[in-house]
Amino acid sequence: MSNYFEPLSDYVSFFKDHHARNVSEHFEELVRESAVDEQENIKTIAELRALEEAKGKQSNSRGWLRFARVVCIIAAAVAGMTAISQGGLALLWLIVVVAALVLIFVTINPAVKSMSSKLEVLEKECLEKTHEAWAQMGPLNNLYRWDAARVLYQRTFPEVVLDEFFAKDRLVDLLETYGLSTKINDGRSILLSQSGAINENPFVVARYLQHWIGSKQYFGSLYITWTEQVRDPQGNWRTVYRSQTLTASVTKPFPEYRNGTAIIYGHEAAPSLSFSRTPSGLSGLEEGMFNNWRKNNAVKKVEKKARKDLNSGKGGLTLMSNHEFEALFNATNRDNETEFRVLFTPLGQQEMVHLLNDKHAGYGDDFSFSKDGNINIIEPHHLAETRFDADPRMFKFNELAQARAFFNNFHNDFFRSLYFGLAPLLAVPVYREKRSGSLTAPYNETHESSFWEHEVMANYIGEDSFKHSESDTRNLLKVTDNQNSKSTNTVSVTAYGYAGHPRFDQIPVLGGDGKVHLVTVPWVEYIGVNKTSTMLVGAVQAPSKDSGEEENTKLQSQWSEALSRHGASDQSAFVRGALAAVILG
Repeated sequence: MSNYFEPLSDYVSFFKDHHARNVSEHFEELVRESAVDEQENIKTIAELRALEEAKGKQSNSRGWLRFARVVCIIAAAVAGMTAISQGGLALLWLIVVVAALVLIFVTINPAVKSMSSKLEVLEKECLEKTHEAWAQMGPLNNLYRWDAARVLYQRTFPEVVLDEFFAKDRLVDLLETYGLSTKINDGRSILLSQSGAINENPFVVARYLQHWIGSKQYFGSLYITWTEQVRDPQGNWRTVYRSQTLTASVTKPFPEYRNGTAIIYGHEAAPSLSFSRTPSGLSGLEEGMFNNWRKNNAVKKVEKKARKDLNSGKGGLTLMSNHEFEALFNATNRDNETEFRVLFTPLGQQEMVHLLNDKHAGYGDDFSFSKDGNINIIEPHHLAETRFDADPRMFKFNELAQARAFFNNFHNDFFRSLYFGLAPLLAVPVYREKRSGSLTAPYNETHESSFWEHEVMANYIGEDSFKHSESDTRNLLKVTDNQNSKSTNTVSVTAYGYAGHPRFDQIPVLGGDGKVHLVTVPWVEYIGVNKTSTMLVGAVQAPSKDSGEEENTKLQSQWSEALSRHGASDQSAFVRGALAAVILG
């Protein structure tokens, strides 16, 4: 990575095209290995599309004939009823009835029957041709691997290591060496984790479901009427009817949930520094009086805070020479100016500004960035929807051209998304330096996965398999280890949800009639419910293709033994990448 100092321009000038070539070459290698005949597949797909087109036209024509038949039936019915009601013109209307019936039974029905027969033949031919295309592509569809995205990323950018799964050793390293707080998981369930290292400095991408108790406003209404005596313009008294809709509301506790995706990076640089920043809204703005005023105003706020800190003696904030960096990055709550400048050298400031302003190659200012000691957390908005598992089922097509396009697009998009997720870290020169301390191995000899991965597996299976029968809300799945047995783990999965119970409040509201009325406001009281299940998790594939068939056979054997020991079947197992899981009860 020492050769790369400018994340944005390096992506544009090198990584983008380099990765596209690697992905394309890998796919073509798979095609050659599968021995799929592309020309035969093109021919088969062309024949299939022609059959589908013919079937569509035939189905459309039959639809119009059926519509015409309905019109004739309606016309015959109307003519028949008219003939009955009009004696003088009855013969004319009867002729219309007969003509409509003749058209239906002599022309339309035989044509519909003929088209239906042809459609059956076309549907059968389409099905046969579809099966033929799938059979042609079968050898290729069987070659896709879960780790394709990871392997291809590392081939393009070898300084970034992506793990097969988030191992326990990697988590322990972040916790004990870099001081990652165990409370980071409070109120959260891990939906996805992708661990790795940048020049041996560990990181993990975590997608999580966060839960908290918020509030919700409920509304109710009451319609009231009354009478009043009023004097008309002539001075006479008369009764007037009045009405009004009274409304009331109550605010009650309500379970809230949101998804988030964060990159947690451990690095020993600037251990006494903490700061945070969020998107400034000033990045990528064109030159202009108003936009320049906004940026200048942001810089003045930094200057004002710096003077205030200096006068109060509470801090040492000083304005950077790169004023655009100060305006866009806006990390004014930094608490160690010396270490902040160690991270954000003039080159680092320049590259960060480039990243923040760019919305063409990358994603612009779409990330928050916080640092607390040796732990850095980046939350890029664009990373929220990125798939990190190359589930082989996604890439299976019966058309080679379609498979090629999807494979290339998926892996190029994956590289771009993760690259620019890491880019704010890569823009800091010192963060690209190799780890100086001892490296904890990402995997030990037992291939023991972390509890984060166990939560990912539980969420992969789905909360419906774990939730309490009375739960009416989303469920937060939390995992605790029960026992470890080499590469397999028996864990407890607790699903936390809420049962909703209807409630009613009577709210007094003064009406236009001068009386106080009780307006009924229905609301829901959410009472916590939970259910604990047992799940078996194990490694079924070695973390590297280089581990050899013997290692994979060993892991498969250990998994089979664990299943047998717990009376479980491999038929009920869920497989995600190198890990498998089964619900025991």
